[in-house]
Amino acid sequence: MDRGPRDFKSRVVEKEGNVMFVAERNVVTTHPMNSIKNVAKLMKEHDFRRIPVTDAGTKRLEGLAVAIDILDFLGGGRKYNIILKDYNGNFLSAINCPISKIMANAMYVEKKDKIDDVIEIMMNKRTSAIPIVDNIENRKVIAIVTERDILPTGDEFGISVRESMRKKCITSSLGMRISDVSKIMVRNRLRRLPVILEDRLVGIVTVFDVLKFIGYGEFKGVRGSSVEEILDERVEGIMEKDVVTVSPDQDIAEVSTLIKKTGYGGFPVIEDTVLIGIITSSDVIRSIYS
Repeated sequence: MDRGPRDFKSRVVEKEGNVMFVAERNVVTTHPMNSIKNVAKLMKEHDFRRIPVTDAGTKRLEGLAVAIDILDFLGGGRKYNIILKDYNGNFLSAINCPISKIMANAMYVEKKDKIDDVIEIMMNKRTSAIPIVDNIENRKVIAIVTERDILPTGDEFGISVRESMRKKCITSSLGMRISDVSKIMVRNRLRRLPVILEDRLVGIVTVFDVLKFIGYGEFKGVRGSSVEEILDERVEGIMEKDVVTVSPDQDIAEVSTLIKKTGYGGFPVIEDTVLIGIITSSDVIRSIYS
């Protein structure tokens, strides 16, 4: 029953340059001097975890703003040292510093490349979005391709959620602090954590929930407050309570359809009211194309 995704793949990789066949041409970009707070807003507004950073005049690709790096910067990992060293731990000063301070080097493909090239990069480098440039000399961003763009759809792929899901599921409790959640997400490169109360799923907290908290000023604090004070908010205050779940016996074709329908990138897997795993768009792509 694997005919669907293979037909999709062969249909779009038969000619050179077909990455543009699935690419999004209306690319949301930012400039290197835009603030981290504004970029966090941009990510939340457009539902993007990665935004190309381009020169304001030439549109030349300079780097990539990545949601998980913003969490890293705010106390989740090594980039937190920038706040301590350059801003004396001052949260409000730090979130208004330019995104160039923490942007990542950008992997990219050219418009003449194939979808196979994108799939290989996404699976091997664990990235969910890749900018497309006109050529390697100019590096002008003309499009972007994401996991959702290459996610195949069909009635049935013959692969169950149980076969594709991640069984070792890291979770959060209601009382966990945002700073703790950020650390877990950064260290494990996770985009979402199910929230558990007495072995029962009661919510989910995502990178976007934290970005909304940061980008829209939804924190209790005054100028001069430390990062620790600002991010002492509990998960219960920012988590999503209406959680879309899937069952382990569903075909991953249903998960693919659900991703496109809801815009969510992953779902907790529930069996007999118990959380037994999580499945994401990355898991579906890996199952289909590997």
